[in-house]
Amino acid sequence: MGKRQEAALETRQKLIYAVKKLSETKAYHEMSIDDITRTAGVAKGTFYTYFKRREDIISVIAYENLDMAQKRASDEEMDVAEKIEQFLNDSASIIEENSLQIAQQWYRSVTSPLEGDTLGMDKLNYDRSFIERCLQKAIDSGILQSNMPVSSISMQIISLYYGAVALWCMSDGKIEHTAIIKDFCKDSLAKIINSYRR
Repeated sequence: MGKRQEAALETRQKLIYAVKKLSETKAYHEMSIDDITRTAGVAKGTFYTYFKRREDIISVIAYENLDMAQKRASDEEMDVAEKIEQFLNDSASIIEENSLQIAQQWYRSVTSPLEGDTLGMDKLNYDRSFIERCLQKAIDSGILQSNMPVSSISMQIISLYYGAVALWCMSDGKIEHTAIIKDFCKDSLAKIINSYRR
């Protein structure tokens, strides 16, 4: 990596660190671009070299947390249903912690994206591919039947998950999506998975 690339990466990291620092005293929706660049010690225009809007930088931070959630849910000691349950519950909590506004932005990005905006579909594909990998690994290791329709089952699980988050977004946080996800995992997820166990 050249010096210019290292400097660019360092500046981007400064902006991300600034948002993390600001989040200690401010909610994400209260932060302005001015707040972020002032805390990072860079010019306001520098922000737009790395991010299109404030929500994009907050999404980067959310993805860092989601990556950790995937790692926790990848524990080899856990059953396939436990892995998916862990990921869904952790993801729901992370979305709630990263603010209603970010979740609403993800939905806007899917339903009426700006040109070149793939944020919402990227998130959907991220979540769905993790669940598909969990199911496929269980099939490959002989835990689940080989005829399990992995794509269809993962879409059913994701549909419920995203439906709960959508209700939370539409109700401005009045409907508790984390409770819906927990109830689904407790009442339905194991039944879906168990119907394909060997």
